[in-house]
Amino acid sequence: MHRDDFERCIEIYTSHFDARKDFRMQYRLRRRDDTYRWIDDTGIPRFASDGAFLGYIGSCIDIQEHREMQFDLRHRLLENAELNRQADAAIMAAAIAHEINQPLAAIVSNGSAGLRWLGRESPNIERAKVTLNNIIQAGQRAGEIVESLWAIGKKENRTRVPLNLNGLIREVLSIVETELQSHHIAPRNTFDETIPEILADQVQLQQVILNLIKNAVEAMSAVDPNFRLLYIKTELDESQNIIVTVQDSGPGIDPQNIKRIFDRFFTTKSQGMGMGLAICRSIIEAHDGRLWAEAGGHHGSLFRISLPCNP
Repeated sequence: MHRDDFERCIEIYTSHFDARKDFRMQYRLRRRDDTYRWIDDTGIPRFASDGAFLGYIGSCIDIQEHREMQFDLRHRLLENAELNRQADAAIMAAAIAHEINQPLAAIVSNGSAGLRWLGRESPNIERAKVTLNNIIQAGQRAGEIVESLWAIGKKENRTRVPLNLNGLIREVLSIVETELQSHHIAPRNTFDETIPEILADQVQLQQVILNLIKNAVEAMSAVDPNFRLLYIKTELDESQNIIVTVQDSGPGIDPQNIKRIFDRFFTTKSQGMGMGLAICRSIIEAHDGRLWAEAGGHHGSLFRISLPCNP
């Protein structure tokens, strides 16, 4: 076994053997040609009818090619997501700089003019009033520009294809499988296999699911590893909309922030611009859907996505 995997595997083995629980883990095992291959190791305890422990039955499967494909796909998806986040931030900054420059220049110009009208030996009150009104109008215009920029994020005409959301979510889970395991997070999935396909942009919806999962991973970083659970569920609601639920077992969202977490530039993190959830919501809304947060019961954060079925 690769030395970097040894302590983690021993911990899993001993804790699960002692508790007589099933286990699954992945590690690198050296082959006879001295190359390391990734192995998927699973074990299930067996018991007699009287409850006596009989040992384990298990398997070790070589998953090297799967891991390589998974790593490549995850790298490309994360790279694409990062480029899109950077592009959105750049678009926002450029839009603000370009659009708001004119009303700001008008405010400065009219402010200077107003000071001149009032600074005369015989102040021209009427002209000063006109410049003050101009300042108010420019300020209102700047506010309208900022408000309109909050709605930025809807992508231009991108290719949409029929998608099965269950398959898309499984693909994203496969991409983050290693990350979930390294953080000792157990996924719990409930998929309604009867949900119909939707017409959607695959990359954009992958971004949304990936972002919600990564937020859940970060939220559970301070939670005891034995209680880190990620719940993902798909279902049809009464209106025949597809509902995707992503819930973690972290500390939850402060009720004061639950309505603000989708605002652009709002973040509770020490790093980042607070663009992730805002972009996720704009993507879902561009698909005629909704994304919102709810209190996750006794603990944790809960996000729901509602998407209409194709006519």
